Amino acid sequence: MIFGKKKNLIGLDIGSSSIKMVQLRERGKGKGFELVNYGMEPLPREAIVSGTIMDSGAVISSIQQLIMKTGVKENNVSTAVDGNSVIIQKITMTAMSDAELNEAIRWEAGQYIPFDMEEVRIDHEVLDQDPTTGNLKVLLVAAKRDLVNEYTSILAQAGLNPVMIDIDAFSVQNAFEINYPVNATEITALVNVGASTTNVCMLKGTSPLFWRDLQWGGDNFTDAIQRELNLTFEAAEALKKGEPMENIKLEQAIPVINQVNQEFGTEVKKTFDFFKLTTNEGAVQRIILSGGGTRVPNLDRFLAQQFGIPVEILNPFQNIEVNEKDFPIDELNANAPNFAVAVGLALRKMGE
Repeated sequence: MIFGKKKNLIGLDIGSSSIKMVQLRERGKGKGFELVNYGMEPLPREAIVSGTIMDSGAVISSIQQLIMKTGVKENNVSTAVDGNSVIIQKITMTAMSDAELNEAIRWEAGQYIPFDMEEVRIDHEVLDQDPTTGNLKVLLVAAKRDLVNEYTSILAQAGLNPVMIDIDAFSVQNAFEINYPVNATEITALVNVGASTTNVCMLKGTSPLFWRDLQWGGDNFTDAIQRELNLTFEAAEALKKGEPMENIKLEQAIPVINQVNQEFGTEVKKTFDFFKLTTNEGAVQRIILSGGGTRVPNLDRFLAQQFGIPVEILNPFQNIEVNEKDFPIDELNANAPNFAVAVGLALRKMGE
């Protein structure tokens, strides 16, 4: 667009258990955003496994159902990917012009990416420049072409125009920054607990320091409850979310949930320890949880007790204007943590 305000894209988070959609509108420069539309559609089990689309027909159908139910008219969307096919690396390069950097980045990237360079799509952003040496601190992102092509193809077949492919961790960061005050010296861990993957992003103020995807998520809780209590998947899934089932009390599942909380906390601690060891940035000072895994009973309290730091569940709509006549606020708040990635994606604009 040459004239006029750039439109925000529709944020479409294609998770392994559900698809979330958010549409925002900018209220005016410096006046924040308002919610135009949102919705969530479940996916059949194993339609997507560890970020890999196993049943494209089911995913396309769920996207179309979501678009139909919400009545969204726009078709320009942004989505996000994560997992083992995505590499994020912070690198240092000598001072050079933007044009020179665009030429040099692909050669430099070969040192950090464990894939054939012909198999990946890469992007970069200059984060900072050392005032003494002039060296550039550059954020390098690479994703396998097959993964990117797979997601763009799915969206196109669903009748949408995929304008931007982002990263889950960056999308959560976007949602966090517009909703919460940021202390420039504080180290915050954004922990986004999905069904099969947990994205961890460490920030100092708004500067990203470290990223890691853990192959661990809400499904670990469901599987343990199903196995230990001899239940159906549906019953175990409900108990995981703190919803009692007929003839099954939530109290029966709590010991199992607490055990998995312990295991999850151990995985998170390993990541925190590795961050502290490799960055020399000090300890994490607070944790912000998001994703469907936040519905697990006691997870936030358990992590707060284990790490001895504040743990808060992210509400990505906290600073977004919501018309309560259009969107029941209790329902929105109950499901809000699920939409962290989708809100971050919906903040993206055409032409970025």
